[in-house]
Amino acid sequence: MIELLAAMTVMLVGIFATFAVFQAGIVQLKRSSTVTTAAAIADSEMEKYRAIKYDSIGLASTDLASADATYLADSANLTNTPTTTLSGAMTSSQLTMSVGSASGFPAGAPYIVQVDSELILISGGAGTTSWTILETTAGAQSIGRGYLGTTAAAHSSGATVTRIQRVNVTKCGSAPCTNSVPTKTVTGADGKAYRVDTYITWRQVGNSASVNGRLMKLVTIAVRANAAPYRRWAQITSSFDESTGS
Repeated sequence: MIELLAAMTVMLVGIFATFAVFQAGIVQLKRSSTVTTAAAIADSEMEKYRAIKYDSIGLASTDLASADATYLADSANLTNTPTTTLSGAMTSSQLTMSVGSASGFPAGAPYIVQVDSELILISGGAGTTSWTILETTAGAQSIGRGYLGTTAAAHSSGATVTRIQRVNVTKCGSAPCTNSVPTKTVTGADGKAYRVDTYITWRQVGNSASVNGRLMKLVTIAVRANAAPYRRWAQITSSFDESTGS
């Protein structure tokens, strides 16, 4: 009897072990299918940005203002920080600006800042409190004033200066405009719903000598499970240069 019970126990252990192997295989196959589908969704979403004009690549700040905690917690999410203040007044055509602190700002140019409602492209003086807004042609009026369609204006000493890292494009409407949203739900080829989060930020690109070129737009697509805790299944990133069209 004891031998029979022992034999039955060993047989049951073997059956359960075999079942566990098959169950693990099924789980792995399901996961692989999910990852493959998520990657296909990410590629499809990125292709949409490759098919539109450079000026339309961006997200509306009004949409980003309502982004949820999952979106904001992702490492791809960059905020418009840090901030400092002007240590002296600026005229509407001035090509230099003095700030109270450069702490947290890039050690190299170019980068974009906002003062009042004007965007300014900083091209020199990074790492110091005296920034320049000059083109390579000596004495030329910089395109850095009134950047990205804003209006060059005079600014008072003490005005807040904010580094702009998010690419803001107004919702359509009037071109250039965007139909992109930070978060949406997409149905995959497997019939399941996936959450798609899109991040679009300004990126500095340098060469091997650590010399920065012009800014590029960095698009990151994260595809997640459509229910909490919103597990990320796929993520891809691509850079877009203004030479792609405007």
